Amino acid sequence: MRQYLVLSAIGPDRPGIVDAISKLILDHGCNLEDSRMAILGGEFATIVLAAGETAQIAKLRGDATAFGGKNGLIITTQPTSAPGARGPKSARRYAVRAVGLDHEGIVHQVAHTLASLGVNIESLESTTTPAPHTGDPQFVLDMQIESPAQLAEEQLREKLTEACEAVNVDVELTPAE
Repeated sequence: MRQYLVLSAIGPDRPGIVDAISKLILDHGCNLEDSRMAILGGEFATIVLAAGETAQIAKLRGDATAFGGKNGLIITTQPTSAPGARGPKSARRYAVRAVGLDHEGIVHQVAHTLASLGVNIESLESTTTPAPHTGDPQFVLDMQIESPAQLAEEQLREKLTEACEAVNVDVELTPAE
């Protein structure tokens, strides 16, 4: 029976981490089906979805901690359900981009507003880069969200705009495909 496992790893960045983690999964007869990987500060962080037969996933889960210790990584695992259609078919998906000068509280303001509307954040990525012309730290937030069917797009747009204006960032909301 096909099973699924979320494996997360964090440790000092160095070449070869992705190679080692993907080999661990492959050596257990499993498939790496989905992943997110990034360098944050001096640390490498990843979260992956592995799939395999029950015995393969059990062995992978059992061997993951020792593998982490040998490779300087902190590893956690969590069994999960099969990926599939997330949310009701009537839910609407959007891409959100917020941009402004970097300061505390931007992510919280946006996330709190979305949560209060019953909107699910499916993915979120943020970064700080030098702004064009001035070089000041510019914050960029990109999200994929899922809005409940009963929430009108106009209301979502209005509340999101209000939240972003409160923290002085510009926001774009576009329907996702």
